[in-house]
Amino acid sequence: MRTIADAGELATLTRRLETVTPTQPRVWGTISPHQMLVHIADASEAVLKRRPFTVTSRRSSPLFKWVALSLPLPWPRNIKSGAEPAARVVSAAEFPADRDRAVSTLRELAAATGGGLADEHPIFGPMSPAEWHRWAYVHTDHHLRQFGC
Repeated sequence: MRTIADAGELATLTRRLETVTPTQPRVWGTISPHQMLVHIADASEAVLKRRPFTVTSRRSSPLFKWVALSLPLPWPRNIKSGAEPAARVVSAAEFPADRDRAVSTLRELAAATGGGLADEHPIFGPMSPAEWHRWAYVHTDHHLRQFGC
């Protein structure tokens, strides 16, 4: 199962993030490449307990969590989670710094252990470090696929 705890998988994801350009064509969805990078960085910072999650917590479903994190399938397109990354205003001048932040926070998340990680995901509920590492892989891969990366 792919996870950012695997150094090779992390390296592949970070290389893919580093290829994103401000004019990257979107395959689906409504966010821009820049908004996607900010969303990845913000989500990683929330898991690292540096900021609140932007999604309102709701009743978790162990079955939904298992399907999302355990099946070796990419997440489907256009699923509404409650996060609104397309609403985030970004500055074109900040694109390189925001791309670097997406890469660096993903690396920090990969190195983090139990005490450094949030206890719960707002939709999936309680999460172990291994589940956070799997979530980070699937979440990042999902958004990179939005831009053919």
